[in-house]
Amino acid sequence: MTECRILALGGDWPSAGAGWKILPFDPSEPPPAADLALLPADSALPEALVDRLALPLILAVTDAPPPARWLDRSEAWLLPGDGPDMMGHVCRLALGEGVAGVAETSAASQQISALSEQARRIADALAELAARADAEEPAPIDAVLVRRLIRLRRDRDRHFPAELFADPAWDMLLDLAAARMERVDVPVSSLCVAAAVPTTTALRWVRSLSEAGLFVRRTDPADARRAFIGLSDQAFDGVAGWLRRFAGVFQPR
Repeated sequence: MTECRILALGGDWPSAGAGWKILPFDPSEPPPAADLALLPADSALPEALVDRLALPLILAVTDAPPPARWLDRSEAWLLPGDGPDMMGHVCRLALGEGVAGVAETSAASQQISALSEQARRIADALAELAARADAEEPAPIDAVLVRRLIRLRRDRDRHFPAELFADPAWDMLLDLAAARMERVDVPVSSLCVAAAVPTTTALRWVRSLSEAGLFVRRTDPADARRAFIGLSDQAFDGVAGWLRRFAGVFQPR
């Protein structure tokens, strides 16, 4: 696609940029042909109106926590500090066109690139953990163990400033591992809560870990307007490998 046509459902957006074009939206007029819809997180538009557009939805998030009704149905997110090049990048992701490099050199983009590199290192570490676990005697693990670990991590916040040990990637990996063992679906809004960091920080990690192949998005079969986030098989095998090693060390002898 040489140009991505984005239907802006509110907000003040530039009229042009490399590889994308913003189209105005008037609820009283038939919508123009578009590839994606861009929705401000604080939009008051009725959900039924957005449904009728039948377009992949990008949510423009501010520093304020977005409503779950929009967060859980979005294909991707624009976050504070994202510029025109990142918009094009997010559009490609929302359209399923794969991951392409981002050419921006702003501080925000450098931070995003750093997160992506950390996500790739996490993916490599999880793959190594999974390989080691296959060669060791397995220790029993279950969701109860994972939930206990999560509670211990939250109890730590009672004694130390939460930001001192903030590790949203690991918190989300643990939460999704427990949910998979429990056969429970996790919407994006719930995963952001599990990260125990501001929503924009959590979404940056969700975006980076998804691009690294650790998180996978799945449409709710009962409601196509909503999606769930889960662990890829590779990510689950890595987390399970670490959990087996943890359980092996601390099990009674």
